[in-house]
Parts: sequence; C-alpha cells; structure tokens
Amino acid sequence: MGVDLGVHKLSCAVLDASAPEHPTILAVESVEVSNETSRDLQLCALGSYVHDMALTMDVGSTWIEEVIIGNNRKYSLQLAEVKGAVLSDLAHLRMQNGTDTRTVDNKVWKREIIGGGNASKEEIKNYIIATHPSYAPFCGEQDEFDAVAIALYGLRISARASKLHLQPG
Repeated sequence: MGVDLGVHKLSCAVLDASAPEHPTILAVESVEVSNETSRDLQLCALGSYVHDMALTMDVGSTWIEEVIIGNNRKYSLQLAEVKGAVLSDLAHLRMQNGTDTRTVDNKVWKREIIGGGNASKEEIKNYIIATHPSYAPFCGEQDEFDAVAIALYGLRISARASKLHLQPG
C-alpha cells in the first residue's frame, strides 16, 4: 500500500503484490477531515483510516511518503503529526500480523519510478497514465496518482529484496 500524506487528508493505493511485474490495483481512496474538528481527532481519524484500510485489504507492507521539511515549518510540522498518527496506528498491525511499514523520501520514489527525483505532479500523473493506463480511472486527484506511484515503488523494492539471500560466512 502506498500512502501520500496531507495536513488534513491522505490518499492510499493498494496493489495486489502476488504479481509484482504486473500488479493489479485493488483500491485507491482518499479521506479528508474537517478543519472544524480538533487536531487530535483529525489525527486519530487519519491514522485510523490507514489502519483500517491496511487491515481490510490485508496488506503485507505499507510505504509512506516521508515528510519534506521546507520553508513553511508549520506545514511541515503538521505533516509530521499526520505521519506520526499513521505510523502509530500501523504499529498495531505490525504487532498483530507483522505488517511491514516503511517511509520513503519523495525524491527516492520519484527517481525509481518516474526516472527523476524532481518529477512534477504532472509528470507523475502522465507516467501512471502511460505505463499503467488501467490505474488512471481509479485516480481522481493528484494525491491518488502519488499514492499509486508510492505503492509501485514499494512493490518494486520488495520484489528486489525477496531476491536477496544471505551467503554463509
């Protein structure tokens, strides 16, 4: 599952990992919380949403885009709060059934999937449309295209890791 974070919303994309070379899209969804709700309840709702989706879809791993620390510190801190809420809720799944949770820098997944670490939102959308045209109808907004690309990154890295074997020393 790939997760794209926002201050008051997030997007999740779940891909079937049974065929990493040709993954099937299982779900792409976004949730947004009201600005009128207190911050603690917003964070609880966002974290619970990702937890429930991961549990319902029985995901083996979740990849979350790392927070970018930019010029707008307040925005960066709010993203970090959302990331913390999501990680906290996903920790319950790790303890219950071993669900793996990882974070990935946006430049890393963009370089791996799109070919350039500074890929624009439009380039990400165009990549998904060109390389995985069956996914595009599931993606209504840009954050959902990002979540799909993050999920593709997670599948690619997991497939590589599964081929690694320790040699006896």
